[in-house]
Amino acid sequence: MTLVATKPKKASLLEKQLGTLYGAAAAQPQIKCEERHHFGPNIYIKEVTMPAGALIIGKPHRMEHLCNMISGRMFILQEDGSKKELIAPMTFMAKPGRKVAYIVETVVFQNIYSTPETDIEKLENMCVDNSIPLLEEGN
Repeated sequence: MTLVATKPKKASLLEKQLGTLYGAAAAQPQIKCEERHHFGPNIYIKEVTMPAGALIIGKPHRMEHLCNMISGRMFILQEDGSKKELIAPMTFMAKPGRKVAYIVETVVFQNIYSTPETDIEKLENMCVDNSIPLLEEGN
């Protein structure tokens, strides 16, 4: 008989900080960010406007994708627990995973996916992990 020992996956610093953030954010009034959906040949763009002063805890993205930050300024919490300032305009690739941001100046942000799909519900399930509810859905 062969025994294999494995270490349990250690939670990232971001995952640990999210627990604290969820607790604090759940006690605050929830906001709804304005969303727009744009389509082109094999292109889906989800555009979100996030107001200044908001703490945004998004659903985990399933895949790497292109992002355009059209306007505004925000700080994002990175996987290692550090923060990074983003100032528009800028374009970058986003890795899969949860996104957390504090919005300093109102941000217009686009997530860009290569897909022929145009059904918003199917796109939502394809692009993000809906198994983890947002605060507004749980409260």
